[in-house]
Amino acid sequence: MINLIIFGSPGAGKGTQAQLIAKKHRLYHISSGEILRAESSSKKYKESITKFINQGSLVPDDLIIGIIENKVKEKIKEPGLIFDGYPRTIRQASSLNKLLKKLKSPLTAVINLQLEEKTAVERILSRGLSSGRKDDNLKTIKRRFKIYEQETKPLLKYYAKQGKLITIDGHPSIALVNKKINALIKDLQKSHAEVEAR
Repeated sequence: MINLIIFGSPGAGKGTQAQLIAKKHRLYHISSGEILRAESSSKKYKESITKFINQGSLVPDDLIIGIIENKVKEKIKEPGLIFDGYPRTIRQASSLNKLLKKLKSPLTAVINLQLEEKTAVERILSRGLSSGRKDDNLKTIKRRFKIYEQETKPLLKYYAKQGKLITIDGHPSIALVNKKINALIKDLQKSHAEVEAR
């Protein structure tokens, strides 16, 4: 079993790659965006979550940590997990590490998709035209990048210190990026199998 985090700035292609990876390697895709959009339609969280998503703000740690932890516990028996859009703060990352260790299924690696902001903004604006997502507008995108720099980017150093971080160029086509990721995962699975066999 391997557990991965697909990491990167807004527009880096995390969701697209996570879906492809999940399908090919039989990993359960835990998308914070999809989970929050689903939860926002419920009476319990509708007002609070919708407000944060539309503003481009992060959903508070106390709220998102509980929601994601419930999903992890529910799906921990899957062949593996891939986290997309989570964690986004040091507190979330620390909480996730503790939970996975407690469940005897620690984090394997963090795959960082590196992409310059200008290209990422262009991708998000293009996505907004086709998807109709309210949060894919320039004002909200700029706010999301500011929050990413302040709250989420520090996770790169956090995971690098743990020896978990692997960076991949996110500029090439979806297919080429995915090919690199698949080769990387194959190596991770081989190493994991060798460790378990000892």
